[in-house]
Amino acid sequence: MKNTSFLKLFLFAIICAFMAASCTTKEGPMGANGLNGENGENGINGINGTNGTDGKDGVDGNMSCLVCHTQAGMDALTALYNYSGHAAAENVSYAGGRASCSPCHSNELFLNALNQAPGVAAIDIAYPTAISCATCHANHQSLEDDISAPMTTVAAVTAIANESVTLDFGNASNLCANCHQSRRGFEYYQALTSVTINGIPTEVPDGMVGINSSHAGPHHGPQANTLLGDGAMVTGTIATHTSVGCTGCHMGEVDGFTGGHSFKPSLAACNSCHSGATDFNINGKRTDFDTRLEAIAEALVEAGALGKDEDTGEYHPAVSIVTDDEFLAFWHYMYLYEDHSHGAHNPPHFENLLTSAETALGL
Repeated sequence: MKNTSFLKLFLFAIICAFMAASCTTKEGPMGANGLNGENGENGINGINGTNGTDGKDGVDGNMSCLVCHTQAGMDALTALYNYSGHAAAENVSYAGGRASCSPCHSNELFLNALNQAPGVAAIDIAYPTAISCATCHANHQSLEDDISAPMTTVAAVTAIANESVTLDFGNASNLCANCHQSRRGFEYYQALTSVTINGIPTEVPDGMVGINSSHAGPHHGPQANTLLGDGAMVTGTIATHTSVGCTGCHMGEVDGFTGGHSFKPSLAACNSCHSGATDFNINGKRTDFDTRLEAIAEALVEAGALGKDEDTGEYHPAVSIVTDDEFLAFWHYMYLYEDHSHGAHNPPHFENLLTSAETALGL
């Protein structure tokens, strides 16, 4: 009996010792993760949506392009263009690289002038190229029906000679107006206080006006001004030809090497209104204009405002100091001469200018 009790006591002591040891021993390392469970089954796909309606077929590219861009058509257009003043190499070589001239005498600076910020000065250019297709025509935006030649700009133009004036024909003629306008107004010359005559600076007295250059005047080609009645020293008028604009007459029906991209007016364009005309001297108006302008020029030579080349018979501005009346006649002469239409662009306006010049000179 005593032995049994002792054995139980001994086993109890061993159990207690084991438990005490387990309470003071650190845990062993964590066992490995168990395996991932299997993925569940995919859900059922949704129902496909209804297909959209097919779009309309576009215009056939070749058919649209070949309305204008056949080889024969482009060759004919190029031949006409090469006959025009715009393609003349002398215009580029003479003034195409100079900052003050190149925006109208080179392709590169014309496009630069259109895109530059207001007030940014023009720059010289080393290797200018002539006005070309890309100068006036931009890229097509689409090939849809009724496409026409895209223009680089048809926006209204701020006048160079007077920034308060806007030149606007409301059509593609605005592209022409960027260059075919006056470079200076008569106010510039009226403000001169001295001119250099034969190398001697000479003061301009009150009541007189100085002419300081053999290139004085509105500069070459002020046609946008003359058509719109702007830039003269008497109030301008707007005539029928203003609504026709530049392109209506200068890019009319092709007749030999006139019309179209020659930019030379064809008689066919005139006949659309002047049905009986057989030449540009309609009702003798051209003869009358030239005769009166020649008489004004001769009087201005006597006044010293113009010089005359006896070999060619051409008149040109002379550095001089003239009276207010003589300057008015001089300005109107240069304005009418540089227009080069022999009175056709704006007949009622030109009639007023001729009369004012004749009156100022006592003719």
